[in-house]
Amino acid sequence: MKTNYSLIALISILSITLFPLSNSFKPPDSFRGLMVEEKTRLGSTPPSCHNKCNQCHPCMAVQVPTLPSHNRVDPSSTRSKQTEDYFDSSGNRYSNYKPLGWKCRCGGHFYNP
Repeated sequence: MKTNYSLIALISILSITLFPLSNSFKPPDSFRGLMVEEKTRLGSTPPSCHNKCNQCHPCMAVQVPTLPSHNRVDPSSTRSKQTEDYFDSSGNRYSNYKPLGWKCRCGGHFYNP
């Protein structure tokens, strides 16, 4: 029984010595480039704001919070229906849902791209 513990200890020490933990979690260099390339493609790309800010410079693309509009589908919807859609069954607002959209900004003013 004592030899089993000694054998397990020896194997553990050899595996830690021969295969350090810091290297076991690093992907090969060929995969690192692919991972970085994949990360840069995540999310939406900013629009071109060239000539979108009425002669104001610099005109830059920025992400701004947008409010979902319920009037686009049915303009005759009532305000109580909009409020009803904004709350869930327990009465909580969807506080974690904050969609972002792109606008062009220059001098404190926002323009559509």
